[in-house]
Amino acid sequence: MGLGDRHQKKDVESALRRAEAAGLKVTHDKNKHRWGIVICCRCNGRMTVFCTPRDAGDHAKRIDEFTRDHSRCA
Repeated sequence: MGLGDRHQKKDVESALRRAEAAGLKVTHDKNKHRWGIVICCRCNGRMTVFCTPRDAGDHAKRIDEFTRDHSRCA
């Protein structure tokens, strides 16, 4: 992610940084309600990251679960 590609919710931004540290690819492509995508390059698993999730903490937990599930692949 570039400098201007930060997520506005701190919890979600932290989860995205952890995903990158685990070897997953985080792409920022603002498209309506979607902020970007977390991609596991090995198995091509994908998770959508929303701009304004209803509960930022819950959304961050789901990103962490995705990261945990796919860290074995990366």
